[in-house]
Amino acid sequence: MKVVVMSDIHGDEKRFARIVAKHKEDSDYIISLGDSELKQKRLLEHDVLAIKGNYPFDAGFTREHVMEIAGRRLLLTHGHRYRVKTGYESLYHRMLDIPVDIALHGHTHNKSFKRIREKFVLNPGAVGDLRNEGSTYMVMRFMEETVEVDWMDTDTHEMIDHEVLPI
Repeated sequence: MKVVVMSDIHGDEKRFARIVAKHKEDSDYIISLGDSELKQKRLLEHDVLAIKGNYPFDAGFTREHVMEIAGRRLLLTHGHRYRVKTGYESLYHRMLDIPVDIALHGHTHNKSFKRIREKFVLNPGAVGDLRNEGSTYMVMRFMEETVEVDWMDTDTHEMIDHEVLPI
């Protein structure tokens, strides 16, 4: 299964449209982790599973969502409610409570990968309103014994980082 994950679009319609055009036909899910600043109708017309961010008028559908893909449980959240800018302790405890294998979050505008014991926390970076890094998103491929994760440059769609989760 192929899942495309983006966050912090902040109204950058052109970059959003390029990501969707590139991956819509061969993706099982397209996920936005909040602060899209796009109209809910726009997200729905592309079947985007959208999480609410901390932007006051964000068009996300829920503040967090738990889903299962290929036998792995995922938590989708923007991250601000778990204070991800200062660490992952709160988010990790939420992962244990649910329980989930992988947490996907945005909010920091920086792509990241963190393994905490047997759990994985990933951030696709930001599509719009760039701060420290260029515009990035994530493509996840769920295999039988692993999850392959590629961070992609939004403008060129070239892979800029890669991780393999052994779950």
